[in-house]
Amino acid sequence: MANEDLIYRITRAVYSRLGLQAEENTVEQLVTDIYREVEPFIRSNGTASVPSTRTITSQSTDGSPERMVISVFGLDHPGIVAGVSQILADAECSIVDINQTVVQSKFAMVIIADRSRARESAAELKERLRSAGEQLGVRIYAQREDLFNAMHRL
Repeated sequence: MANEDLIYRITRAVYSRLGLQAEENTVEQLVTDIYREVEPFIRSNGTASVPSTRTITSQSTDGSPERMVISVFGLDHPGIVAGVSQILADAECSIVDINQTVVQSKFAMVIIADRSRARESAAELKERLRSAGEQLGVRIYAQREDLFNAMHRL
């Protein structure tokens, strides 16, 4: 169970140190590594050592480490939804929510995917999606939902 306030504070500290131009993947990995190091202490004490407003679960609207936010952008053409969906299916990820639109031949899609049964790590899945985006002629960005939400509170 993740502590959303702590993730937010760690993310804010990392961006403060590295600057807002820091690469998103680097920040995400640092926040994940730091959180994994302090999580055992949080669990053993029952609370975080920093003031916390609440703890989240995977069903919370604040986000889950088991879900990913996947954004896809590019020029519209057939096969984009199928290509991204196939990667998720191959990884045994479920699509929880999906929204896509085309505006004047510009394609945009956001997928919330549950990776609780995934056969690969979030980093491996992100790399596969990025690589597939190059082949599909679109940009694909993927991030854990809890980190996405915490980083966008900055």
